[in-house]
Amino acid sequence: MSTSPDLIYEDGLPALSDPILLLAWEGWNDAGESASTAARYLIQQLGTGAIAKIESEEFYDFTDTRPLARYRNGDRYIDWRDTEIHQLQTRPGGRDVLVGVGVEPHFRWKRYMAALSQLVDDVGVKLILTMGGVAANAIHTQPVHVRGSANNSQLAERYGMHPSRFEGPSGIVGVFHDHCRRRNVGGVSLWASVPHYLPGITNPAGSDALLRTVSDMTELEIDFSPLVQGIEQFHAQLDELLRENDDLRDYVSRLEEQIPPTQAPRQQPDGDLPSADALIADLEDFFRQGGSND
Repeated sequence: MSTSPDLIYEDGLPALSDPILLLAWEGWNDAGESASTAARYLIQQLGTGAIAKIESEEFYDFTDTRPLARYRNGDRYIDWRDTEIHQLQTRPGGRDVLVGVGVEPHFRWKRYMAALSQLVDDVGVKLILTMGGVAANAIHTQPVHVRGSANNSQLAERYGMHPSRFEGPSGIVGVFHDHCRRRNVGGVSLWASVPHYLPGITNPAGSDALLRTVSDMTELEIDFSPLVQGIEQFHAQLDELLRENDDLRDYVSRLEEQIPPTQAPRQQPDGDLPSADALIADLEDFFRQGGSND
């Protein structure tokens, strides 16, 4: 049972069968909100209830990540942005799957990881999957590419992946996978490459690509039809904006000339493409206005 003061079980310690823990965080690791949207979609589709939470009090600057006022069933309440762990409905006789979703902490990352590690130990997790989104040299008119890396050689061989060779500043995803590796807990990190000119806009195509990969790895039976409808609406809005915004249309056309449809996207665009900052601002305004610049 948990000894972490930050980890709280909702109704005692659940009995699980060889569980997989799937995690996503809002923030630096979540371009296009691809990962956090995917995790919440899973909870909405297959969630059977929250089994645990990591309380937010010790880990967040609430002037930056503010509590949210909610209204449900006639009552108003405050959502303190805890990291919640939900159990999913799986096939009879299959492995249990847990999904955790929260916000990348501001403070005390080692203490936060200790709470997650306590959960891993308590319920017997042997495999951790994380989802993330990265702003890449990708185009919204092409399928979203998902790349993965494993934190040990056995998982790398099983899934045809490689250990990450990234060097530089790391988010909570990379830090937690290193923490798991040191504790001999297997982990796979999945990243959806979303267009760098759409990083701050919820991108359902990134979520869809992540969930299809997760479904293949976990055998979860996911209904993708609502996501497909969301992607169609998302692309219709972008097509409308392309018709109205010559700069964005030219920008995307130049990217399409650089990136063949079968080529996996890179982290940074090549060449002397114009800055996308103004285009991003236009896109955010466009989506805030519901898809019309009129």
